[in-house]
Amino acid sequence: MTFSTLDDFVSRALDRLDPVTGQPQLPEGGDLDLVAEHDRDQIRSAAVLIPLIPRDTGPTALFTRRPDTMAAHPGQVAFPGGKVDESDADEVGAALREAKEEVGVDPDRVKLIARSAPYFTGSAFRITPVIGLLPADFRPVPDPGEVAEVFETPLSFLFDKSNYRTGQAHWLGRQRRYTEMPWQGYRIWGVTAGIVRVLYDRLYEEEI
Repeated sequence: MTFSTLDDFVSRALDRLDPVTGQPQLPEGGDLDLVAEHDRDQIRSAAVLIPLIPRDTGPTALFTRRPDTMAAHPGQVAFPGGKVDESDADEVGAALREAKEEVGVDPDRVKLIARSAPYFTGSAFRITPVIGLLPADFRPVPDPGEVAEVFETPLSFLFDKSNYRTGQAHWLGRQRRYTEMPWQGYRIWGVTAGIVRVLYDRLYEEEI
């Protein structure tokens, strides 16, 4: 199956994902096998906001591209997000704070929908994706120190499996397969594409 309408997407998310509060129940995924055994007791919590925007031309998801000058993951496409700080109430609070800092999202104007499955990265982060609906008139105000570009991709593209590509790379001594979904010159891949793919599988592939 593929994306049909925003209302259907939200209904599936409410039914098949974790609520925004409480203990997560979905199975964890990602690249935990790439985290060295001696690092597993020091896995850090992080969160991203998957910002959905009901544009007149159809609902979109907002992405950022990191500056090429950043020490970690330069130039890569990502959702707004980062590490959970001590000042954050939880992963949802961290996702909203980071989205405000990076692209000017007002937390009070975000309609929180659900949390997707936690996603482990090879760099020892456990990322909680938080899905939130932004106002239809949202205009990003990117922080140039953290964000080089902001762009939007239709949900009808992101949640259509025919747009997914499988790539391979040699990393940490192993041959790895990854998902990518190129969109108008932007390369959505790696952890970000993995988060999208896990969400697609949960909402549209699995019969629950």
